[in-house]
Amino acid sequence: MIKKLSKRICWIITIALSIIVVGIILLFTILNYRNTINTATIMMDRFTNRDIKKNVDGNKEIEVDNPTIEGVYYVQIEDSHVVSNPNIVQDKTIEEYALKVSKKHNESGIIGNYIYKVRRIKGNQINVMLIENEEAISHSQKIIITAIIISVVSLIIIYIIAKKISKFIVQPVEETFEKQKQFISDASHELKTPLAVIEANADVLEGEVGKNKWMDYIQNEIQSMDKLINELLLLTKIENVDNIQERKIFDVSKETEMTISMFESMAYERNVKLSSNIQKNIVINGNKEDIEHILSTLIDNAIKHTESGNEVIVELSKEKNELIIQVKNEGKEIPEKEREKIFERFYRIDKSRNRNEKRYGLGLAIAKSTVKKYNGNIKVLYKDGFTIFKVNLQIQ
Repeated sequence: MIKKLSKRICWIITIALSIIVVGIILLFTILNYRNTINTATIMMDRFTNRDIKKNVDGNKEIEVDNPTIEGVYYVQIEDSHVVSNPNIVQDKTIEEYALKVSKKHNESGIIGNYIYKVRRIKGNQINVMLIENEEAISHSQKIIITAIIISVVSLIIIYIIAKKISKFIVQPVEETFEKQKQFISDASHELKTPLAVIEANADVLEGEVGKNKWMDYIQNEIQSMDKLINELLLLTKIENVDNIQERKIFDVSKETEMTISMFESMAYERNVKLSSNIQKNIVINGNKEDIEHILSTLIDNAIKHTESGNEVIVELSKEKNELIIQVKNEGKEIPEKEREKIFERFYRIDKSRNRNEKRYGLGLAIAKSTVKKYNGNIKVLYKDGFTIFKVNLQIQ
């Protein structure tokens, strides 16, 4: 949980700062690009105002006072054809560029090593001016490349800084969480001793005065407390272990069948049909107790939440490197807003019913913690009248 929180904070900081830094660099690059275009456009306007004179002899040609200005080209286009004086425009590449930019919506920009400006005259006449400015364009391209490099380096630096900041932020949370786990563990151990004394004294008292309803109440509460303490200790133990302990290769198909058989009497007493669909010979490298605990929790939960005469189905299958466990129970749908909450500690939808059945809302929380050890996930679905607890475990 702490690692996920740290990663989430790290990515939030990284994304926020990256947007700001990349935005500033992008703005600078765009302004530089526009400045290059605007400078060339101003120069074009000066040349255009000075040199171009409208041709009135009906030959549709452009006359220029100084047609030999190096790197400056004037092209007149009419009906998608170049009609400029051939003495001025001799380079076919210039003609091709002029035709291309005449079809664009932009009045100015860059094409190849030229900066262009387009003027649309009445009718189908278009005047295009191109200035060769390789140095300015090369400078702009270098700035763009530099901006990309700076952006990449900045993102790496931001990520490193964000990672350190996120660790600093979650450190108090981690310490509090560790203290909470230690407190639960210590309190559970401390409670076991007086509980054992109470149970022993209750047995002695029962031997002296005989069985009665008051002694039954005491024994029931002792059992409830003992179950709660054991679940708290188990939850603390699971959360303190990062990796799967005591791995060994075993047949999970047989283990599932054995676990199901343990609940047949319970299902029979409640008049619940317990059936299974188990893929044979699935062998995994893992902890047998973990798998048994997940199955036991889900099957027990399913039977206890299934009305008399309905069905519980246990399914086991393997797809590539995933072990899939599905426990389905026929009955009412769990509201969507409750589906994530039921995996929280001590959360119970029907508090009075769970209390009567000595259920404290820790079973599914423990199952979820166990599933996380296998980098898996557990979720609740509802389909065709069945509530489905689906578990996906990453296996080797």
